[in-house]
Parts: sequence; C-alpha cells; structure tokens
Amino acid sequence: MKLALLTYNIGRDFELDELIRICEEYDYDGIEFRSGVGPHGVEISATEEERAKIREKMAGTPVEIAGIGTGCRFEALDDAERREQIDEAKAFVDLAADIGCPRIRVFGNNFPEGADKDTVINNVGEALREIAEHAEPVAVDVNLELHGDFSYWEYALRAVEIADHVRVGIVYNCNRSEIAYGSIGQFLNPIAPYLRHVHLHELENGYPYQLLFRWLKDHGYTGFCSVESDTPSSDPERIIQIYSLLYRAWVDSA
Repeated sequence: MKLALLTYNIGRDFELDELIRICEEYDYDGIEFRSGVGPHGVEISATEEERAKIREKMAGTPVEIAGIGTGCRFEALDDAERREQIDEAKAFVDLAADIGCPRIRVFGNNFPEGADKDTVINNVGEALREIAEHAEPVAVDVNLELHGDFSYWEYALRAVEIADHVRVGIVYNCNRSEIAYGSIGQFLNPIAPYLRHVHLHELENGYPYQLLFRWLKDHGYTGFCSVESDTPSSDPERIIQIYSLLYRAWVDSA
C-alpha cells in the first residue's frame, strides 16, 4: 500500500514545488490533486506548456501522481446538466493523460428529491461508461467515490456494474457512520473487486483504521491511501508528518 497526500484540506495552501518537497520529506508516496482547490496548478484550465511543466516536475521526483480529485457528479435528472458534467470529466481525463496521471475521481452523488433511485443509478452508470470509453485509449481510470447518498455501497456498486468497463473502479471513503451497521467488511467486501483507491480522514475519529489496513493487506491491495484530513492547524506540515508516522506504524502492525 502507498500513502498519498490529498490537497483538499491540509495540503490546500501549497504550490506544486512545496507539495513535492513536503511529500519527499515526510515519506509520502504520492499526491492526489484536488481540482479547484489551492495553487498547485493541476486544473483543466492549464495550458499545454503548464501541463508539460507539471509532468516534468513530477517525473523528477519519486513522489507519484496518485490521482486527480474532480468535483464532477452525475445525479442530475436534467440531461443538459448531466452532459456538462460528463464533458468536464472527459476534460479531466485529457488533463490526466497529459501530466501522466493514472486516475481521476468522480461522484454519484445525491438522489434529487423525489427522484426514482433506479433512474439516477442508471444515469450515473451510463455516465461512467461514456467517460471510461473516452479514457480507455489513454489508460486513465475513472473511479466513483462512495460519497453522499452513494456512500452506501450498493448504490455505487450498481452504478459501476452498469458501466461495465475495465476503466471504472471505486474509491472507498472511510466513513465513520459505517460502524453503526457493524463490521466495515459489510461495505468493503462487496466492492472489493472494484477497489482502486482509498480516502482516509481523521485518524483519531473512531473509524477502525487498523482493521481497514489489515483487510487491505489480506486482500492484496497495493494502491494508494490518500490522507484527507479536516484537522485545523496553524502548522499543516506538522499534521502531515504526524499522519505519515501514524499511518506507517498502523500498516506495519496490521
């Protein structure tokens, strides 16, 4: 398993050079760039020259590009609104290919009020398939996160199965609310064949991370676990370092 820093929260204020330095210094294997947040520059608005520069900088470090976190979501009942989101996701696929990134993250996300759930799930699945067909020639994965209403594994799994494409996978999102239903395996086991990425949150929030790491090890997971922490701090580097140390210790002992 590999550790990545997600730039949505504690990494949001750092430019690319600083992100690379921090990740090298504190033993992170990768960076997951959250689009629209922070000055890192990994955006669909980046020019051809800027994309080449990002690729060059990342090629010059052992820190990998773990992914691009997009805000694209496909639950809208309006065809035009959904089309806009699909086209934006395709633009992110192109960006990923240009900078050497192997995957993007997208959402379901919530069921519109009064909507038929089957219709929404089918729309999400068809959107995923279309984006994946665009992504296939450039070998970029399109991963649906368990987020919002699609935090429930069955909805996400059905959408991914409807997509039925090798480039479509799932991002498991360590949601503390799962423990109210018993073992986290109830969420993890059904999605295991499609698991491509993991998002971690506050490591002290009560979610059973050591059980997660043991499960991931037992299932031969070798992908990224991205730290997405909301922990407020005047010294984010310190928090980034602490998360790395704690993650390594827990994984080693799992």
